Amino acid sequence: MTAEQVLKTQREVFYRSLLEKDWDVLADLYAEDYTLIRSDGSLLTKDEVLRDLQAGKLVFESIELSDEKVRIVGSVAILTGVSRTTAKRAGTTLESRFRLVAVYMEDGDALRLLHFQSTNL
Repeated sequence: MTAEQVLKTQREVFYRSLLEKDWDVLADLYAEDYTLIRSDGSLLTKDEVLRDLQAGKLVFESIELSDEKVRIVGSVAILTGVSRTTAKRAGTTLESRFRLVAVYMEDGDALRLLHFQSTNL
């Protein structure tokens, strides 16, 4: 399996864990110092993201990725693309379309998501 295939598989596991609310898998996918920059500019840590999801404040219903591109630089992989998501926050359905960048890093035998940032389209 190529590095790009490994990364795409990891991305599929990440999205599936969000949709299926598999918090243990999700926690393992995030690097300890993971950061998320939302499209509104807010910054969240791994613990803040997991608390938000586990509390049901944000529930993903669908996630579709298009225009996916992968770059490998040493032990870091950068995934870019366009995502369409349907989610609920506080009972309100949100439909989003955004450009994303996800940065993965090697951590022993695993790939961990180190950083995720989105910009609304």
